[in-house]
Formats: sequence, structure tokens, C-alpha cells
Amino acid sequence: MMAYNPEWREHYVFLEILRQSGKTNMFGATPYLVKHTGLNGITARKVLQSWMDNYDQLLEDGVIPREVILW
Repeated sequence: MMAYNPEWREHYVFLEILRQSGKTNMFGATPYLVKHTGLNGITARKVLQSWMDNYDQLLEDGVIPREVILW
């Protein structure tokens, strides 16, 4: 059974790119989601919590990349 929301795939990928960039501690990622995706704060926090709670499954399912090329 899938615990994460597949409709949030692009947001999960954004969070992974943000994590790999080292730009912020991921506990502070909500404002980045709001700014770069247009989500409201409540939804952004839910997406972030889902990404954190399901990180290993997101990797295993190939939803988020293990490595991204950061320009």
C-alpha cells in the first residue's frame, strides 16, 4: 500500500533536489515549497511531512532520484 501521494511527485522531486543542494536544513524547507511551487503553507507542510515520512519508499519506487546533477 502506498503511503505517499503520487500527485505530489513533482514536489517530492523538488524537495530531493533542494536536499541535495544543501541550501537548507530540510526542516526549514516549507518556505521553499511555497515560493517555488505555489502551494499554500499548510499543504507545503503536508508535502514535506509526507516526503520525510516516506523517504525510503520514494527512493525505492523511483519517485525521487538517488542523485541529481546540480548546475
